[in-house]
Amino acid sequence: MNIAVLVTSLPLHGIAARESLDLIFAMAAVDHQVSVIFSGDAVYQLVKSDASTDIMVKDFRRSFKLFELYDIEQLYVCAASLRQRQLHANELVLNIQPIEHDELNQLLSAHQHLIKA
Repeated sequence: MNIAVLVTSLPLHGIAARESLDLIFAMAAVDHQVSVIFSGDAVYQLVKSDASTDIMVKDFRRSFKLFELYDIEQLYVCAASLRQRQLHANELVLNIQPIEHDELNQLLSAHQHLIKA
């Protein structure tokens, strides 16, 4: 089953951001084809941290290494969300390609299910 997960939560905003990652990994573990799209404030989850970043944020971002372990290769970030927050792809922890609005709509329509997390 092809599932797109639209992640919109701020990093460590309550537990929503952590739960969205847990959901993604659980679906991938049972052989679903998962595409992950970071949009809105979720792009802040991807910003590289510096030495002053809270240890909890660093631990949270370490979970991104699990994308490879679970064979989740379809990772996207909303280009408009990056622009609105004055961020650039080279500032992100993942080598992730920004996707424009039209491409995003095509991507979402190609999936059987969409989950907003």
